[in-house]
Amino acid sequence: MSRPTGPEPSDEMVRSPLSDPVFVAGLRPIPSGPIGEAERRPAFDIAGVSPDGAPVEVRIGAFTRPLLVVFLHTRCDGCSEFWSGLADDTAGKVPGSVDTVIVTRGPGAVDVDEVGALSAAITQVPVVMSDEAWSAYRVLGYPFFVLVDPVTSRVVGETVGFGWADVSSMVRASGY
Repeated sequence: MSRPTGPEPSDEMVRSPLSDPVFVAGLRPIPSGPIGEAERRPAFDIAGVSPDGAPVEVRIGAFTRPLLVVFLHTRCDGCSEFWSGLADDTAGKVPGSVDTVIVTRGPGAVDVDEVGALSAAITQVPVVMSDEAWSAYRVLGYPFFVLVDPVTSRVVGETVGFGWADVSSMVRASGY
């Protein structure tokens, strides 16, 4: 394979976007892992609809174990492992010390039929379609996981999930 001819790129041509102060100013950190006591923020009840359109409300105070809020999308390569890992016939994926709820964007942002198809094998975990939950928990991307302590109604951990090991690690590091 021949290399294109022409001038070699100068340092200015290969500048990283990280050298642009405007670009850097717009970046936000993606939290990962346990959250320190001073950083813990309130957890919120989750309200929305199920894939079949029925109203769903998940009350944080109704849980006795930590709640893992799993934010997934239907068209996300990284999410497929988590959709399948939350199916009823797959034991051992979710850390045993937590309860789980799946949250997708609301019906106006994702295809309801796709959510229904992906969640058809998931009957033990509530699936809630809610844009408000994504805003309340400050979710910027997916797959994203938030761990909530129901006793204090506080967020105690969060992470981007690249696999179940990341999720389990965050739960363990948060003390559960």
